[in-house]
Amino acid sequence: MKFVRRVSLYVAILVLGGILAYFFIIKNPASRSLDELLTRINDTRNISLDDYILPELNEDPFIRELADQNIIVDHRILGSQRWDNNDVKINVSLISEYGAFDVGFIMTKVNNKWFVSQFPRVIQIGAAVPIWVKDNGNKAIEYKIDVDGTALYCMLPSSGDTINLGTPISLILVEDYIVQYQELIPMHLYRIMSSSKDFIEDAVLGYIPVESSLSIYQVANGTPTFLNKEVLPIGIADVTLYHSPSYKNKDLVAYIDPSKMPNDIIRIALNDSEFQSLYHQEISISSNQGAFIKNLVDGLEYSIEAGDKLIFRYNKELGSSVFQGNNLLGSSHNRWYILPKNGGHITVNSIKRAQSRSSNGTAYRGKVEISSNQEGLVIINEVNLEEYLYSVVPSEMPVKFGLESLKVQAIAARSYAVRCFKSTGYASLGAHADDSVSSQMYNNIEETPIAIQAVEETKGLIPVFNGNVIDARFFSTSCGYTSNFHETWSIDGVFPSIEVPYLVARPQFIGDAPSLYNEENFRAFINQKESSSYDKFSPFFRWSLTMNRQQIEAVLHKNLLSLQKAQPQFILTRGKDGSFSQQPIPEDLGMLQNIAVISRGQGGNIMELEITTTSGIYKIIKELNIRQLLKPVNLVPDEDPIEILRHDGSVVKDFSILPSAFFYIDIHRDNNGNISDVVFTGGGYGHGVGMSQYGVYGLTLLGKTYTEIIEHFYPGTELHNLY
Repeated sequence: MKFVRRVSLYVAILVLGGILAYFFIIKNPASRSLDELLTRINDTRNISLDDYILPELNEDPFIRELADQNIIVDHRILGSQRWDNNDVKINVSLISEYGAFDVGFIMTKVNNKWFVSQFPRVIQIGAAVPIWVKDNGNKAIEYKIDVDGTALYCMLPSSGDTINLGTPISLILVEDYIVQYQELIPMHLYRIMSSSKDFIEDAVLGYIPVESSLSIYQVANGTPTFLNKEVLPIGIADVTLYHSPSYKNKDLVAYIDPSKMPNDIIRIALNDSEFQSLYHQEISISSNQGAFIKNLVDGLEYSIEAGDKLIFRYNKELGSSVFQGNNLLGSSHNRWYILPKNGGHITVNSIKRAQSRSSNGTAYRGKVEISSNQEGLVIINEVNLEEYLYSVVPSEMPVKFGLESLKVQAIAARSYAVRCFKSTGYASLGAHADDSVSSQMYNNIEETPIAIQAVEETKGLIPVFNGNVIDARFFSTSCGYTSNFHETWSIDGVFPSIEVPYLVARPQFIGDAPSLYNEENFRAFINQKESSSYDKFSPFFRWSLTMNRQQIEAVLHKNLLSLQKAQPQFILTRGKDGSFSQQPIPEDLGMLQNIAVISRGQGGNIMELEITTTSGIYKIIKELNIRQLLKPVNLVPDEDPIEILRHDGSVVKDFSILPSAFFYIDIHRDNNGNISDVVFTGGGYGHGVGMSQYGVYGLTLLGKTYTEIIEHFYPGTELHNLY
């Protein structure tokens, strides 16, 4: 009997609740308007939204993502309360396929009619990685998802569904509740040949467009960790690419395994003979042992014998066309692989290196690849890392410096190359680095036995700091003092940048010097022509040059505007209030009135230079900008070339860049006070950070070993074996 009474009571309560809810909706116009909209939310094509929402909400994500999708399958009005400006907040229980959750809508009265003026927040996430779950024992399960390295916490209304951790998903959130999700579809990529924000190139599948974004995760012990967006490491194998079930090239997620990244293979983009461009219009290929030519995507394969030549010609519509003699073998937009037979070399006949090669072209170890883009053909040489160093070492350092010096160069060059594996600067071309001074010189000088010996006797050795491969910067000659990294380079547009503990200003002689921040101290230091510096054997240890006013005005006119376009935050103009900011550079700079050093680094390198002309006062920031601005090249008709007098008495003319930013300035003026000429007196050649190559040579003459020299130039580092 008690049971019957209890059931009757529950039924009465439910009926009463239904009656109250009914009268609440009927009697409350705001609730009634919202109830009608939510009832019809999956059929908005047959109703006018203008009857229910303010016009500015037509593109609100609640309408855009949920309407007509059957994501909200039901709803229940819970109650209302007054809100700001006499608006009303209606609390609603929305029901999706995963269960019910509560949200609020803001209603506004306009002309005696109620409209939605604020929807619950709706977020569509194209790709996310669920990494953590917690069952709170109530109506919803809490998930932590990673979106490009940002953690979001959201709830799945309890319905028996679970989301697989580690599998990328797309999802829609209403407030913090998941109302829809889909697992992304995995696709196996064999090997990444090139990558950019616009495409991925796989060795077998070819080019895959990236039409929205690519998020890259490293997977270790089953746990994905966000690495970066857009660019995959070049050469890595067995990548899993996830994409939406409905849109293959949008919101992509890539899982990579770092162990599949080769650490003994490097890919080099080859410049033309003049080092002017990485793009070629025609390429001639041959091999001393013959070669196989393959196009894996198109299934094409050919073979040539020793001495045969292939010609690759660029065609904007066809990509690259391959000829043997006058016979067209094939055309393709996809990558060609040229593999030597019997361990031979591939010769690129169309690349000639003046310092080392005859007119027969340049031979390369490993394999050669040719691809095409909108600019032309790109040549990639993929080669074993140690064999790559066989040619880098003599190309970067004179072999006359001896075995111990070459060992130091091999270690520094290997460290640079290994860091390039993670760099994205040449990724769109399919390379880790190029063969010029933009990376490090490669195959410009022929291999020599002593250079190969230096590489082999240091095989795999790289300097590390706190467990990471160091940024082993090196340059030709110091002025007797190296400079701090943070006082030489910017990072993400910030200068001075972050201090690097092993790239610090240090004396390159036994002893120390007065503070070189001070202009007079620096001048006295540079005037020491006879020095005990380790770099004293370099022709550029000390140098001087003179430019007349017209010559300086000519280089300023040629270089200042282009430098500002390239790095506007570091080429500034003084305003009327005395502050410097980015302003347009006038076409006519006017007459040069002054050049002044504003600040120096600890090693004496100029960090800021001020140029005053009749058109304004300009501040040039960072050593490379300063060196490029004041290129000692005569641009005035009928004037003699500009001569740089070097430490050993030799002269070089019209040099392509100011040797270093370690210099001081003497200005000569005529009787009217106008500048007649300017004398630049300096020391060193290069940026001045890290290892000085002539300094290495000087240290070996003092009996120092390669391990001692590495410790000297990169203090606090340790040598580890890469392999």
